[in-house]
Amino acid sequence: MSSPSLAREWILAGAIAGAFMVVGCASNAVAPGATGGSHGAGSGGSKTPGTGGSDPSASGGSNAGGSGGTSGSASGGSSGSASGGSSGSASGGSSGSGTGGAAGGHAGGSGGSSAGGSGGRSAGGTSGGSAGGSGGANTGGAGGTIGGGTGGSDTAACRVGPPATGAPGFGAPMQVGTGTSTEKYLGADITRDGVGYRFITNWWGSGWTAADVSYTGTGFKVASAAGTSMPDGTPIGYPTTYCGLYSERMAGGNCGLPAAFSTIDKLWTGWRWSSADKGQYNAAWDIWLGTASAFQSYLMVWLRDPPGRQPAGDSMINNVTVAGEPGTWTIRYGTVNSRPIVNYVRAEGQDACEFEFNVMDFVNDAQARSALTLPGDTVRAIAVGFEFWTGPFTNVASEDFYIKLMTK
Repeated sequence: MSSPSLAREWILAGAIAGAFMVVGCASNAVAPGATGGSHGAGSGGSKTPGTGGSDPSASGGSNAGGSGGTSGSASGGSSGSASGGSSGSASGGSSGSGTGGAAGGHAGGSGGSSAGGSGGRSAGGTSGGSAGGSGGANTGGAGGTIGGGTGGSDTAACRVGPPATGAPGFGAPMQVGTGTSTEKYLGADITRDGVGYRFITNWWGSGWTAADVSYTGTGFKVASAAGTSMPDGTPIGYPTTYCGLYSERMAGGNCGLPAAFSTIDKLWTGWRWSSADKGQYNAAWDIWLGTASAFQSYLMVWLRDPPGRQPAGDSMINNVTVAGEPGTWTIRYGTVNSRPIVNYVRAEGQDACEFEFNVMDFVNDAQARSALTLPGDTVRAIAVGFEFWTGPFTNVASEDFYIKLMTK
């Protein structure tokens, strides 16, 4: 029987006098999506082709123009099955007793005109832009000069649907604020493209023993973490980046949260993460709803549901679609700390590594379902991170995260 994830609201005394934190969340576990093309691409045509006819002036073309460029067959990325230069097989001359023949008049091969492989997040390589060689009067062609491609991780393969229409997109943001920590409770102010956020290590569970975490802007990496979940399913922690009135007494960041529903046109959020660790951790948004003065309910969106763990709540609705958003979800709902919680969860084994969505689409969907209770008229905070259960864990990374509030 799998253990549930528990939503949290705690007041925790920091290591430094006067530093009090209220830590909160509710969710389950995650395994990272495949990184696609993780092996580097081949070196392309590392072997040059034949030099044409070894004796281009000989009569009869007996030493004809060589085989052109038959090499350059190295794989282009994880795909890259096309040869770097497959032609150039014609004889260099027409034989006979006349002149020395055309001596490699054919081009030395098509070069690496094929793409270097599908690669991953970007194309698997720049393919080989150089032709296989022009042949030449005497030489067999320059062969294929194609580079094998850069490989890379395939985000499209584990993204939830196509990029959302109207979403800001990830781009190449300027991330400010870096550091490392092995502390149980560390808080740091960071910015992404000039907008403020807050990062906290947030190892709140009593079963936590150690961790090594680094952060750069809204991204962070758990290089290692160790600990054991409690029998009631309590995680060892939820390191997270957030903005709004979340787990500490004072609001973190300046993204515009809290914001009343009535003032919101679109509330975009996007997250990209990665890891090869298949352990007991989730990857999830933790969105706090309520009023301007009180926290009332949890809304979570899980991109990873790990083996052996599940979101809080005993009731389920299967095969859910959300108007305006891609993907199919399972809703699991119940209460945590006497407050309602609604979790939208990717199926176990169908981890997603990237998603951009309008928060209000999920809020409206939940509040429109008669079976669900999700009180609130204000989005108080949005957080993303990983709930960790029983470890050890290595190299679980939040690569980029943003919030974009568009008011009416």
